[in-house]
Amino acid sequence: MRKKNLSVLFSIAIILSILGSCSKESNYNQVEIKQVKDELSIIFLLGDGMGFAQITAAWHQNQFLHMQNFPFTGFVLTHSTNKFVTESGAANTAMMGGYKTNYGFLGVDTYENPKESLYEYLRQKNYRTGIITTAHLTDASPAALFTHRTNRYEFEDIALDYYHQQADFAAAGGQDHFDKRQDQQNLLSNMQNQGVEIFHSLEDLQKINTLPALGMMYTGRPPYLLDGRNDYLYQASEKALQLFDNEAFFLFIEGAHIDLGGHLNSIEHQITELIEFDNVVGMALDYATRRDNVLVIVVSDHESGGLTLLQGEGMEYVPNYAKDEHSGVMVPIFSYGPGAERFTGIQDNSDIYHNIRALIDYHINP
Repeated sequence: MRKKNLSVLFSIAIILSILGSCSKESNYNQVEIKQVKDELSIIFLLGDGMGFAQITAAWHQNQFLHMQNFPFTGFVLTHSTNKFVTESGAANTAMMGGYKTNYGFLGVDTYENPKESLYEYLRQKNYRTGIITTAHLTDASPAALFTHRTNRYEFEDIALDYYHQQADFAAAGGQDHFDKRQDQQNLLSNMQNQGVEIFHSLEDLQKINTLPALGMMYTGRPPYLLDGRNDYLYQASEKALQLFDNEAFFLFIEGAHIDLGGHLNSIEHQITELIEFDNVVGMALDYATRRDNVLVIVVSDHESGGLTLLQGEGMEYVPNYAKDEHSGVMVPIFSYGPGAERFTGIQDNSDIYHNIRALIDYHINP
């Protein structure tokens, strides 16, 4: 009996060894991480509404995603304090603040107390900061960086909050929240008077060579790519990295329309938006691999649409949406750079903040 047990254990060990080597070979383009103690910069890429099914569909469309080159992956729990299925305000407050809060809250805890975000902390540490999103700048995901409110839809108030905590570089939609306001203030004119370069087109974007700068690319919410949105997400992200080079920085980049495509139950929009987002991910990863002190995080705040991919004919699949809302399933996280191993396994979305903060504080005060 003992010999039989030993034989079984030996066979299991061989199988596990084979599986381990297969897993390693399947990640043939994975990049290696360099460990340094220089001041740490962060590129935080948010695929809003991006779940595992959306990633799978995009991979089969493109036969490749830059996300597959990341050496570390994990799973993120997304629930808010008072709802199993979250939304972007509560989810990004958790990731940017390190604490759970109520559905629809921004930058405040469940008792409505304002809490400092990672963005606010790093501004005080003289980091360069950037916010680039295909949503309007006052939307819930970017707003979680700089506002403290119990209602994510107070767009003009959120614009005023941004005015008081401006990023060094930003590009988004939502211009009307800044210059066509009920209080008659023109925040864009005020910013220009303070020396902020305001741009509205890709041509003007390429002319930006000083900071601070703000791109108001659309007066309202930018359209889908398939409906004519230009590729400012990629170009603005690239420009920000050029302007931030050789300085410690925090750059927040959001592909917002993956979520909106889920609300439409449109697999075409979700795939197209995710592939564009992944191209920005690839550019960020390439930037980080050529430097020793850049941590890249790619994550989702929640899944959108309750998407599953059912069997079709042969290698075809049938996209099946549960509803036009979010779901409560775990979402993926990918990481590269110093400390990237902290973002593996199953973790709460609020843990992301604490892991980033610990790494930043270590590199500031090793």
